[in-house]
Amino acid sequence: MTKLLMQKNNQEQDLAFKALFERYKSSQMAHFYTLHTAGQLEVDEKSKILSNWTTNFLENILMFENNWDHDHASESLTLGHEDILIIETEEKSYKVSDKKIEEFFDFIRFRPSKLKYCITIFKDSQKISPILANKLLKTLEEPPAGHLFIFLKSSNEKSLATIDSRTINIHIINDSNDNIDKIHNLDFHSFLDRSCKDTELKDILVEIRDGNLKLDAIQGLIKEKPARELNIHHLIAAYINQNDKFDIRDQMKCLEAIKNSTEEIPFNGAVKSRLSRLLQFVI
Repeated sequence: MTKLLMQKNNQEQDLAFKALFERYKSSQMAHFYTLHTAGQLEVDEKSKILSNWTTNFLENILMFENNWDHDHASESLTLGHEDILIIETEEKSYKVSDKKIEEFFDFIRFRPSKLKYCITIFKDSQKISPILANKLLKTLEEPPAGHLFIFLKSSNEKSLATIDSRTINIHIINDSNDNIDKIHNLDFHSFLDRSCKDTELKDILVEIRDGNLKLDAIQGLIKEKPARELNIHHLIAAYINQNDKFDIRDQMKCLEAIKNSTEEIPFNGAVKSRLSRLLQFVI
């Protein structure tokens, strides 16, 4: 039953979906994930892609936990599930005084009753203001047991470091044909030709080889534009997410390596050390 739903929208090929679902089933989820999708799409389109992906993920969880069919799971999610909180706003930014934000701080006081985790979804997480991020800081630093937080980032704006440094960033494939096509067997260099819009970065990354990761050159580029380091994270995650030669275990290892690298960025550790771990996945 679950397998049939996972095939919806070609998600049988989406390793991120499979990896996270396997982690849910084995109670091995991290506390924080940020989902994003690439391409030159409007924010509303990206928001729709991420929302649909997340809805499908939640429906799979409800089907798995309750042995429900898809219609029953979909109805339960629409009506509201006691262990799932979806937060969204039509305003330009979330406000601390928003009713849903107040509900969130009440929600995280309780343990899950029906699912393995209490799950909070922050839609359009780029709307989280610095003021709200500061109020979330204690939750981010000491997440309550049994809680899972998923941030859907539908904008290319730089994320707040408060959040970005604590989440695992995951690229979601856009099946409706965005800039990063679903490419199952391309080598990393060919993938970069199609997917990396930063010409200077691409020119160096296509030259990396086993034993020569071009770490000095990459470090120099990151010094010029620090955001490039997260761009490398996204490229590597997107490549592994789309390539048939990687299995679920590879995806999980990559997600963990990206999480560790992301967490180290605010502490000004060695860039070359962080990147060498990640680049090993794609050479």
